[in-house]
Amino acid sequence: MWSHGIAAIQPLLWIGLFSDDGDVARFGAPYLRIVAPVHLCFGLGLGLFFVTQGVSRAVAGMNANAVCMITSAGGGLVAVYWLDLGIAGFFAAVAAWFSLYAGMLVHAVFRVKAPSATPQTIR
Repeated sequence: MWSHGIAAIQPLLWIGLFSDDGDVARFGAPYLRIVAPVHLCFGLGLGLFFVTQGVSRAVAGMNANAVCMITSAGGGLVAVYWLDLGIAGFFAAVAAWFSLYAGMLVHAVFRVKAPSATPQTIR
């Protein structure tokens, strides 16, 4: 968790561990500044995706994946081409996707009803 904070505040420290290429730093730094703070949402969504499978709500998890991927792609295209926000707009769409993904899966998991406690009769 602490590495996401460092990556968002000082992205070049993190990027420098893997590459000294200027293009990597030019694209990686804004990505880490915009998206790193919401990586927690992606981790939460990913964990809850597996929870939905365990509580027989796998379709809800798959729908969340599909909706969020379409939303992210559409939002990225709108941000880049219609709003002319460039790469930062695309990264903002990715960050929004992470947040939407977590939100949809939290909603799907909290909608699970506890099994009824009615006794079963054995015949």
